[in-house]
Amino acid sequence: MLKFANHSASVEGRAHDDIMDYPVNGYATLGTVLDPVECKKLRDYIDKHRPVNKDIFYASKAEFEACGRWQNYAPGRADHNFLLSDEIDLSFVEKNPNFAAFMRQLCGADYQIFKKAIIRSMPQWAIPDWCVEAVADVGRPNMNPYIRDEFKDVQYFFYTDFHQDKTRPQSDFVTVYVYLDAVDENYSALKILTKSHVLGMTTYPHSIRASDCKAGHYYYSDNIGNSIECELRTATGDAGSINIFHCMTLHGTGFNNSDNPRISLRYLISKSKDNTETTLQDEANKKIIGPRAIYPNRLDIKPDGSFMQTGSSIMSLGLS
Repeated sequence: MLKFANHSASVEGRAHDDIMDYPVNGYATLGTVLDPVECKKLRDYIDKHRPVNKDIFYASKAEFEACGRWQNYAPGRADHNFLLSDEIDLSFVEKNPNFAAFMRQLCGADYQIFKKAIIRSMPQWAIPDWCVEAVADVGRPNMNPYIRDEFKDVQYFFYTDFHQDKTRPQSDFVTVYVYLDAVDENYSALKILTKSHVLGMTTYPHSIRASDCKAGHYYYSDNIGNSIECELRTATGDAGSINIFHCMTLHGTGFNNSDNPRISLRYLISKSKDNTETTLQDEANKKIIGPRAIYPNRLDIKPDGSFMQTGSSIMSLGLS
């Protein structure tokens, strides 16, 4: 059989990633929506007050085992979240008329910001060797357990295997990913498997196989008899660009191969409980044939909350 090298298409400027195709694709790229000057101001402020270096980590595995924890290590919705600081003005995002218009299309006129946080993609130079060893062959190496408490109000990742953002049975939201940097394919750009939301919630690690004859296409299975073909999109873009995806759309990132720790903002946007209008999120939910809730939803976490070495689809498929 004739085989092709696996690769993904950049989504920047692609018309068929328009927001109106969100229900089918479970994803859309909105282009450069925000003022890049304001993005740089916020980025500089974050860099100054939450600098990235090895000092923000526990100094050794022994210190982590003595002082660290495997629970409650992510920025909270209402506390221990640097993005909620009184010194940070997010009006350039949240009051941007184009941003607001997109969110109304997705989740209704009275859409709600369910959560927001700062996401930092860590290059290897900024991570202590003992931490790199600790997450070897871990598919979703969230670095926050290894970060000292005073810095846990930002979310740090090394890379992230394909996963779904939905974890709670009743949650239903759109993930809105804002780049504060210009991001190319080597800068830990988002990778999206379009249409993957259709299978509903599936257990991580997810079943994903590359097509032998269609470059950039992958088969995703729910292990109960359903399989769909998904196209891989790599979301590149300028500072101020925004990508959105359904809470059950598979997505991840490869390594940050630059010298600069990428900064993004992640918003979770939901529809108001009392809103009866039909939104793009409602239309996307109508496409779903699988379950909206499962247990367990992850098989890579030990009973104490620590990570298991399960490998990574992104690494195995050569997409890092």
